[in-house]
Amino acid sequence: MPLLEANDAPVRTHAQPQPAARPSVKHALSRFVGAVRADFELMRAGRQKYLGDTIAASAFPSEVVKRIGLQMMVAIRAMHLLRDAGSVQGAQFASRLIRHVYNAEIHWQSDWAPGVNLVHGNGLVVGSGTRIGPGCVLLHNVTLGDAFDAATGTIGGPQLGSGVHIGPGCVLLGPISVGAGSKLMAGSILDSSVPARSLVRPPAPLITKRDDRAEGL
Repeated sequence: MPLLEANDAPVRTHAQPQPAARPSVKHALSRFVGAVRADFELMRAGRQKYLGDTIAASAFPSEVVKRIGLQMMVAIRAMHLLRDAGSVQGAQFASRLIRHVYNAEIHWQSDWAPGVNLVHGNGLVVGSGTRIGPGCVLLHNVTLGDAFDAATGTIGGPQLGSGVHIGPGCVLLGPISVGAGSKLMAGSILDSSVPARSLVRPPAPLITKRDDRAEGL
């Protein structure tokens, strides 16, 4: 599946859904608070499960200072708060700030369900068509990019089901779906859909003996 070039003229694209009624600022703020709370709880659960690290439910203020991934999630939620409150320019400006502060390019139109965990988070690229389900965990240098699928004539981004784990350096391109509970190991490249509970591994590295002339270099 090639990346979309500037001069490509695809036959058709995904049908665009009718825009929903703009939520009130109060509703947008409520969504922001609920999403941040869910992100924090997922981070707490992950650190307990994998590191045996018990974090108090009341420790959000100190944890958001210490955990860059949690900081990034708050920034992403703030970007979406601006979007949902009707401030498109504010959301676009927040997207630029995220890029410069965290070295991550997150499109303001990408959709993130409440309860997502970023581990490190630097080098993350998320396109406008990406949809991320609840319970997903994304590590660093991950690309979730929009692309053109010649087979279907559609343009779109990856759709992640609930509880999907994306390892470091993974690249997911185009209007594909990753089923719930799937895991992509570090360095995987995916441009086709996979069912729920899939395990995706990259090819094994080719290891050969080093040339003796390179000794010491």
